[in-house]
Amino acid sequence: CIYGYLKDPGDPSHWIIDPEAAQVARRIFELSMSGYGPQQIAGILRDSKVERPSYYLGMRARGNNKNCFDRNHPYDWRTSVVSTILSRKEYAGFTVNRKTYTKSYRDKKMRKTPKEAQLEFPDTQEAIIPLETWQTCQDLRKTVRKPDGMGPPNPLTGKLFCADCGSIMYHHRNRNPKKSVYFTVKGEPRIQY
Repeated sequence: CIYGYLKDPGDPSHWIIDPEAAQVARRIFELSMSGYGPQQIAGILRDSKVERPSYYLGMRARGNNKNCFDRNHPYDWRTSVVSTILSRKEYAGFTVNRKTYTKSYRDKKMRKTPKEAQLEFPDTQEAIIPLETWQTCQDLRKTVRKPDGMGPPNPLTGKLFCADCGSIMYHHRNRNPKKSVYFTVKGEPRIQY
């Protein structure tokens, strides 16, 4: 089972909440709701001396890392681990099946199944976070823009939509003040001097 849950001793196919790891998972979602990105969350957890999932599970002889995990860096959180936790619908009480597939029994290469073809079963285990929180985090992660050399992004980026076509509107900036670059709906650049 995933980080934040334990297998039920009475029924191995059922998950129960691991209180210590679930508290960390809730904190990750709270930080994401506060506007922090995965890299910032990883830094906060590293500075707070929170054990990373592979170390936490390995020290308790659980999961895939019970025999081989990095004992020298117990607090070295990675951005990809935080992103994976934020994207898992299992934390909202769902079971998601058919995430990967192979083209035939001879082909051993695993491929990702599109989201619409995956099977989701609600309320199969106790939720660590509410479904609304999970959905809000997914919406926030779609629209977050990283700061660049010109400073922080406009706070309305990804929150405004075109009244005609419904697509997301972006604040495009240009370093050269003499010319302005505009983009059409199709993404074609237009330069105005």
